[in-house]
Amino acid sequence: MKYSEQFAAKKELIAKKTVCVGFDGFVDLIIRPVKTRADEKTCTYFDTIDQFGEKITSLAGRSGNVELVVQNTDFGGCGPHYANGLANMGVGVTCIGAMGYPTVNPVFDLNHNCKLVTVSEPGYSYVFEFGDGKVIMSDVEKISQLKWNDLIERISVDEMVEYFDGADIITLVNWSYLVHFHEIYEKFLEIVMPRLSKKDRKIYIDIADCAKRQPDEIKAALKMFGKYSQYAPTYLGLNKSEAMVMHSILCEGDYNGSLAIAKAIKDYSGIGTVVIHPVDSAAAVFDGGEIEVNGILCENPKKTTGGGDNFNSGFCAGLLAELDIKSCLISGMTTSYLYVKNGKCNSFDDIAEAMKMYDGR
Repeated sequence: MKYSEQFAAKKELIAKKTVCVGFDGFVDLIIRPVKTRADEKTCTYFDTIDQFGEKITSLAGRSGNVELVVQNTDFGGCGPHYANGLANMGVGVTCIGAMGYPTVNPVFDLNHNCKLVTVSEPGYSYVFEFGDGKVIMSDVEKISQLKWNDLIERISVDEMVEYFDGADIITLVNWSYLVHFHEIYEKFLEIVMPRLSKKDRKIYIDIADCAKRQPDEIKAALKMFGKYSQYAPTYLGLNKSEAMVMHSILCEGDYNGSLAIAKAIKDYSGIGTVVIHPVDSAAAVFDGGEIEVNGILCENPKKTTGGGDNFNSGFCAGLLAELDIKSCLISGMTTSYLYVKNGKCNSFDDIAEAMKMYDGR
């Protein structure tokens, strides 16, 4: 059966599944830096990060100005983007995170299949988008104050157990950005996981851009997340930048592709499956094998912020559909492709149709 047909056949099954994700949340300001301006309505933007970088470095020693156009203000954060992607596919999602406190900020207007449980004020991200990627500058003052004790004051341990116990996939995100998240995920492992029922579930982890964290902190996080495997099959997802940071810590020599670093992470951490998803491919090393699939690039992306999170939602939709790892990688890449192409999350039917790009591969 073709990949698109396999996925399409699981629509009713996916609609019966539930996911619970924690604990981040950001308000994203999507920004384009202006290169030239002709008049009030006509301007050109910096096409690439290199072009913008050259402009900034050219100002050293003499100062200067760069006009910014805020194209959109939207909800952000790994958790909300991931939750919205799955909810648009029909999955019931509970998103616990920093979406305004004590009430939800109206910008977090997620799909109706997503239940929001807010525990903190959000962070704010200033997202500079270019044709070849993005640069995110974040204000994390409010969200970084969230500690384990704050979390369980706002939702009790009993409530947390209830939220996560029903989930077919437990998802933990954004360890890297927030200084107290290591403690939160340690406490979650120590206190919440042992209280969950023995339901057949999976755990998916995305630690986000870890470049600012120290090597010893990253190693400790990998070992900690490996311990989650005692409770359920555990998956770690990384983009290429994150994988390269891991390579610099765990490996010698030059970075030589997704499979090598995925294997090194798996061997070091004890995590069951490690997934690496550059923009042009996706790879996984898992118990019993490894696989890499070439992707299909979107030539004119409309929105890149959230593309990786939508890969995660598509990959996890494949897990919920009980597909094999290769099919999960393809559903992840297809979901991400459609998101960056259209600038929004897409329906299950749209993703199944677009997956025909991979039939026969």
